[in-house]
Amino acid sequence: MRILSALRSVIGIFVFIPWTVFWSIAMISATFFRAHRSIEDKIIGRWCRGVLAIFGVKVKTRGMDLIPSGACLFLFNHTSFFDIFSMAAVYPHFRFGAKIELFSIPFFGKAMERAGVLPIERARREKVFRVYSQAEERTARGEKFALAPEGSRNSEERLLPFKSGPFIFAIDSKMPIVPVVIKGANEVLGKGQFLPNFKRWGGEISIEFLPAIPTKDFTQETRSELQQVTRKAMLPFFSGSPE
Repeated sequence: MRILSALRSVIGIFVFIPWTVFWSIAMISATFFRAHRSIEDKIIGRWCRGVLAIFGVKVKTRGMDLIPSGACLFLFNHTSFFDIFSMAAVYPHFRFGAKIELFSIPFFGKAMERAGVLPIERARREKVFRVYSQAEERTARGEKFALAPEGSRNSEERLLPFKSGPFIFAIDSKMPIVPVVIKGANEVLGKGQFLPNFKRWGGEISIEFLPAIPTKDFTQETRSELQQVTRKAMLPFFSGSPE
């Protein structure tokens, strides 16, 4: 079975590339003259569901009924590129923050730009906050976003210390935070790995959306309290994580 899994993973990469190019071109074409949010969401959803199918990944969810109808910020634990694939496959109505280097990928980078993905240049803190500030207009229109409060991918399922940026964004935008716990994504494709599900045939990712945390009563002076509240909501799902 491992031989078949490895073969499927290698073939999957050669399918994944044209699949991504196809949907990237679809996104660029669909938004050539103006944005069409519903069409963009459908393209993102179909692209991500296809990626999961290519590599034999299933997703189960809990708590989707807890997602607010208006603007909110999903904060998720980050161990794999499949975090976003799995979230967007089941709920494509948000835009995520992606490292700036991904925007230089032909077709894909332009598609992310057209879809409204947030370009995050982690080494340039002032540029990150400028991106967040510019996105406040979009949150006022009810848009949802997703960020990894740990700042980078973790090599195991435990919470790293949270960065302040996402919480500054949430407070300034006055949007609730929805903690999201993702399990199993690192087993599909962990940090430092290049072939999804290389050593196993199947794979399942679980996503749990936790109750929203209002931010309207927090200020930048009390931001650390909001970070603690969010972290405490997620900690019970991760053994061995620092408080």
